[in-house]
Amino acid sequence: MSFPLFDLYKDLAVAQSSPGPPDDPTKADEVEARTLRRRVAAIMWIPGAAGALALGGWSGSAVVGVAAFAVLISGLWMFAERGDRIAAWIRRTPLS
Repeated sequence: MSFPLFDLYKDLAVAQSSPGPPDDPTKADEVEARTLRRRVAAIMWIPGAAGALALGGWSGSAVVGVAAFAVLISGLWMFAERGDRIAAWIRRTPLS
């Protein structure tokens, strides 16, 4: 028999044993920004998947539905993991 909430205490200890953000403030900001983008991408997954499913059903084609899921997954991955590079590229490119 274990003490009450002992398992929760062990889980918390394991979760906190991972390395924290780097000591360099610039690197810490990059890690925090990537974490926020990952959370936004995770939230956007549900409505995006519903939209891909609706698009596949509306078009009556499984190929369109699978292609929509592939575009959704690749787009969310690009946003979450490479969002800073994409934003820098957009800012660097001239509009005219």
